[in-house]
Parts: sequence; structure tokens; C-alpha cells
Amino acid sequence: MSAWWAGLAPRERIVLAGGAMLLVLVVLWLMIWEPLAQKREQLRADISALTADLSWMEQVASQVKRRAAQQGSASNGAAAGGSVLTLVEVSARAAGLRESLERVQPEGQGARLWFNETSFDGLLRWLAELEQRHGLQISQLAVDAGTAPGVVSARVLVEPRQ
Repeated sequence: MSAWWAGLAPRERIVLAGGAMLLVLVVLWLMIWEPLAQKREQLRADISALTADLSWMEQVASQVKRRAAQQGSASNGAAAGGSVLTLVEVSARAAGLRESLERVQPEGQGARLWFNETSFDGLLRWLAELEQRHGLQISQLAVDAGTAPGVVSARVLVEPRQ
């Protein structure tokens, strides 16, 4: 290779060296610089799109929270409106308190309940379940000691959570 190079005229060497440098520059441009520049532009476009999405989400977030609150209160209202009585009856039966539930009377949006000779622990578990699982609140509770230890009579006002 060096013999071939030495055999070239000085002008040919300059032309070949310039061409080789130009070829190296073109290869570097096409293989390194251009892909990096394209990737940078793509990232800028992605950032713009994501920024627009973020601003839209921030604008809509309050509406989503408001609608979720409305739907939550609507579902609580629906559960509380006409079906509090049904919910109380079904859940009392499931908790084993139906036999001691003497009377259920509608009152406002809720229900007033009378229990006679029921387990205090079972009653409290059931009331906690009504509050935690079913979105109801215990507005009034009056408990009287029963004839045996751990047995009580109770009057309860259950209403939808406001």
C-alpha cells in the first residue's frame, strides 16, 4: 500500500487525501450526527405532546374529582334512599342479628331499629360493617343492659353518610 502511495503524483495524493477526509466526514455525519439530531427532534416533539397532555389533565382533574364525588354521593344516596331498610334487613340476617331485630321503622332517609336481647359484640361488629362497608352512619345509639352478661337491648338510628 505504501509503495502504491509513493508511486502517486503529489497532486493525486492531495486529491485522494481530500476525498478520504470528505468520505470520513460524510460517514460520520450520516452514521452519528444525523441519527442523534433526529432523535433529539423526536424527543422535543414528545416533550411538547406530553406537556400538552399534562396541562389538559391538570385542567380536567378538578372535573374528574367533582364527578367522582357526585357519583359516590349518588351511589350512597341510592343505597341510602329507598334501600336502607333492605340493606339493614339483609346485613342483619347475614350477621345473625335478624332474630333479635324487633322492629325496623323508616325515618327520613334512614331507619330506626330496635334490638331486643342481642349480643353486644355482634351488634357492634354489625354497626361497624354498616359504616365501613355500606357507607351508612350511626346517628343515634341507645344501649340497655340485658338479663345476661354480654346481652343488650338497643335502639339505633342508621342514616346515609352526608
